[in-house]
Formats: sequence, C-alpha cells, structure tokens
Amino acid sequence: MNARTWSKVTTTITTSHFRQQFLRVVSKSKFTSIAKPLIPILHYELPSCARPKPLLRYYSNVPITTTNRNIPKFSPTSQQQKYVVHDNDATQLYKPIAFYSLIPISQERVVILRDMIESRLSELGVVGRIYLAPEEGIGGINSQMAVPLSQMTLLKKFFNDLHDDFGAISFTEGIEELKEPCFRKLRVMIKKNLVGVRKSISASDLIDPSNHHLDPASWHKQLNEKADKAFLVDMRNHYEYDMGHFEHAAKLDVDTFREGLDELQSMIKDQPDKTLYMYCTGGIRCDVTASYLRKKGINDFKMLKGGITAYGNYIKSLCNNGNDDDDENNDTTIRSLFRGKNFSFDDRRGERITDDVLTQCYQCGKSCDVLHNCANTRCHLLFVQCESCRQAMNKTCSDTCHDVLLGKEAWDVDYDYHRQIRPMDASSLSS
Repeated sequence: MNARTWSKVTTTITTSHFRQQFLRVVSKSKFTSIAKPLIPILHYELPSCARPKPLLRYYSNVPITTTNRNIPKFSPTSQQQKYVVHDNDATQLYKPIAFYSLIPISQERVVILRDMIESRLSELGVVGRIYLAPEEGIGGINSQMAVPLSQMTLLKKFFNDLHDDFGAISFTEGIEELKEPCFRKLRVMIKKNLVGVRKSISASDLIDPSNHHLDPASWHKQLNEKADKAFLVDMRNHYEYDMGHFEHAAKLDVDTFREGLDELQSMIKDQPDKTLYMYCTGGIRCDVTASYLRKKGINDFKMLKGGITAYGNYIKSLCNNGNDDDDENNDTTIRSLFRGKNFSFDDRRGERITDDVLTQCYQCGKSCDVLHNCANTRCHLLFVQCESCRQAMNKTCSDTCHDVLLGKEAWDVDYDYHRQIRPMDASSLSS
C-alpha cells in the first residue's frame, strides 16, 4: 500500500460506517502495524459502563478518545440509533430526570418519534439515553437524561405535548443538581422491547386498570406498619442491590432482569400468606413484573411508584422540612428505610440516599461503595475499588489485567457478560 492509497483510505473512513469497516479489515490484515496508531482517532468515547464492542477485540489497550464531534446520523434501516455529543457549558447546572411509558406505538410512529426526540433534545442540549419500542413487544418509551436546568421546563413541555403517543407522563428527577452531566452524549435508540424478558409480554398486556402503585409516603408508612405482613423484594440485579437496598428486602441475586422473573415466582411460593412489595430503580421493571404476575394469577402485590429515585426525593423533602421543625420525635419520622446508594446506569454509578456504605473494596476489603470498570477493556469488570487500590492496580481488577494493560500478557478469555458484572472471589485475584 503506497502513501497515496493510504491517504485515500484515511480520508474515506471519516464516516462511522467506513470507520467500522476499516477497523474490521485492518485487524486481520498485514497492515496492522501501520493502522494501529490510527485506532484511537477512529473510536468515539464509549460510556464507561458500556459493554466492550467487537471492534475493541484486537486493540483493547489503546486509549479511546473523542476527536471528531461531527457524528453522522444513521438511517433507520441500517442503524437504529443516533448519537449527538455536546460541548458542556462550564457554568451550566444539570439535573438527572427519568420517565417511562408502557404503551402500544406502531413501528412507523416509533421511527418518526425517534427523529423528533433526537432533534428537539439536541436543540436543548440534553444528553442521555432514550429507548423506544413498538407495540409488537414491550413498547413505549424509557428515558434517562441529564437536562440543563435552564431547559427543564421546555423539555417537560415537549414530552407532555406528545400526550397522544405516550399518555400522561410522570417525571422523576434526581436528588442532586450536577455541575457536569452524568451522560456523555445523547443516544436515541429503537429496541424490540423496553425491558428484556424471556416471557411473551406485549405492550397491550401492560395496560392495567387496577392500581397496585404506592406513592413514596404510602410505601414508607405501610412498610413501617405492616412489616410482619409484607414480603419485600428488590427487583434489580445483584450488583444494584449490593450498593443499596431497603431494610429486610429479599435479594434476587441475578445478573439480568429476565432471570429475576423465574426466581421471583419460586420465592413467592415460600411466602403464601404475605403481600408482595416490590421496587426497582424507577418503576418500569416492577410494571413489567406486575403483568407477569397477573398472568400467573397473582394479584396480591404492591409497587413503589417512581422507584427508589422517587423515594429518595421523598426522604430528602422530609429531611429538609425536618430541619425547620423542633419536634423531638422528628428523627423517627425522617428515618430512611432505604440504606446506601441507588445504583444508576450513568457516570454517577449511583445516587446516595443515606451515608451507609454496604460494600467493600474488591481487592483490600476496605469499606467502600465506589464502582469502576476494569481498565483492561477486554475484561471491563464492574467492581468496587477504593482509591488506594485504584492507584496501586492502575485501575485494573487483578494482576492479570494489570499485566495485560502494560502489554506483558495476552488476553485469551472469551467475552462473557456475566464475567463483567459478577466478580470472582477476591482470594483468586492474584496470579
């Protein structure tokens, strides 16, 4: 390959599609040594909690940087997602906000909505993840965003104006304002199902006239008053539970939500005389679970409306009001039944509800609840690591990954999602 041909190749790969094709080709060609220095500029920055992409298979230890912000839009038929990256205003404050709506939407309308949402949110400087799904599966919209405070009113108006598509929307805001957004880009995607399940559930199954939801105040009161008659279950994954959970909540100990439904059914059989109380981060997983339970003939259950996020706001409001109240019984009134952090799928890795630290450093055992991904992107393990171990291990989870990162050892382990979120025993870390 002469210099002129090489110049044409590097010019051609300015679009995402050609970059991806180029990476696949050069990784298997004799020009690998020439192409390797270009790998960093051919990748956009990935979310730290994102699973490794196949393109990182050959160059897992090459730094990933964002150098080109002119990200092309993909057609609905070839790529069902759009990316928009924003430059942050240093003086702007952001607020995390989430909402979902489980409602049937046609495939054609989903594509139109995706384009509308991407365009409007880009104008408002919003970043985050918005998932849309058609009526053939668990359809509707599920959204987690970081919104500039100055644009919050306009954002809510935009989605409320889509009432014919999504119905009445209940927004759940994060507890704290942020100096930097907790997402790095805007991503609008079309999926088959908003929530992954093994069961046959469609959007029409999720329209339920009965009301099993409890607002945070009612939830708090009932758990205090009916603790002996309640069977409390955390519907999240094991690593979410470990970071924080409600007192006396049962842990499903699963890696994915789809595994949790089977586990839940077996647990319910052992608690026939108790009312099921279930909760998740924002509520969507509980709504899907409710449909599954009704199909099984189970109707004695309650759900936390707005999830842990809404409960965290409720506790914060009680604490704020309590600070202005001299009632000597106030401490009992505002005591949170949730302990620790509410895990979040964004750069925060969690939103603190109480000061309780429920986990330990994966490597030294020190009390810690800060999650990181292993710097060896072929491993990418999500694990708890204190700052001392983070510096000593160069942000890796093991001696093996540390050596891989330094180029001293090859990585020959096949990709496995479960390995990324379920650490092995710490005693087996050292090589």
